[in-house]
Amino acid sequence: MNPTIVLLTPLGDHQKLVGRLRKAGSYAEGEIFDRLHRGPCSFGVDLSGSVLAEFDEDEVEKITEELGEFRAVLLEYREVSCIRTLLEDVLQGLVGLLDTNFDEVLPYAHVLARFGRDPEWDWRVPGH
Repeated sequence: MNPTIVLLTPLGDHQKLVGRLRKAGSYAEGEIFDRLHRGPCSFGVDLSGSVLAEFDEDEVEKITEELGEFRAVLLEYREVSCIRTLLEDVLQGLVGLLDTNFDEVLPYAHVLARFGRDPEWDWRVPGH
């Protein structure tokens, strides 16, 4: 299985995020994952929000405290370089949190700033 991240976005920005994802490349709906193809990169996209079933109650409560009512988008990716360029395009100006699935939940602004400071940043590598 490919690595995944979860984008947690307040209701006010969720539709903007979904619209940007659908326009970020060649987008096709699928049974399990929608597919987004962008140059040499391919992503699985789950807009259903079902990934929230994997979050414990405390996590959902903390996210709700920070964002208010929110929605989740699960993104499957192969290469960090691919997900980085996608995120730089679709997260600009949006509020939300990115769950790296590697024990970090980071504000979108922090993620984008980190990409700017450290283009090789890979959240999957401890201490990187």
